[in-house]
Amino acid sequence: MLRMIAQFTLLASLSGAPALAGSGMTLHFKGETRSFTPQMEGARTGFTRFLSVDAVSMEGADGPARLVLELSLPPAARMGDAPHDARISFRPEGWRDYWVSPLEFPQGAVSISHLDLSGPAPRIAGVFEVPLCFIQSPLHAPDLARCSDARGQFDTSLIPD
Repeated sequence: MLRMIAQFTLLASLSGAPALAGSGMTLHFKGETRSFTPQMEGARTGFTRFLSVDAVSMEGADGPARLVLELSLPPAARMGDAPHDARISFRPEGWRDYWVSPLEFPQGAVSISHLDLSGPAPRIAGVFEVPLCFIQSPLHAPDLARCSDARGQFDTSLIPD
């Protein structure tokens, strides 16, 4: 367990993300660092098993602001496995003016330092570093001319669906 905590702390320091004190999510974006509380009600932070993928969704709240990470993991994924696909969105004011990762998610942008989907207390932890691009609405594509680098980390329990 101490080795796992040391690996997570090392990954966080290498990514430049602020260290988490316990469960939560952080985002450093446009010179500002924010902390988000995982939303466990309504299975907004949880996972669903399909035949070919484990879909993990994490939603964190900081007042009206939301940080959402969605990961598609290979079946029986373990620590260090890369997601098949991912999507990260940041809504600083709820549903107005929000930012999303590019449609072509960059390889290696998410690193998982702890993953347990089959034990009695499912949990995931890791770091991410990806550009977030402005998007006017869900009906539009991200504006690739308006992107800024984002980095952060997550450490949260998960609710099985």
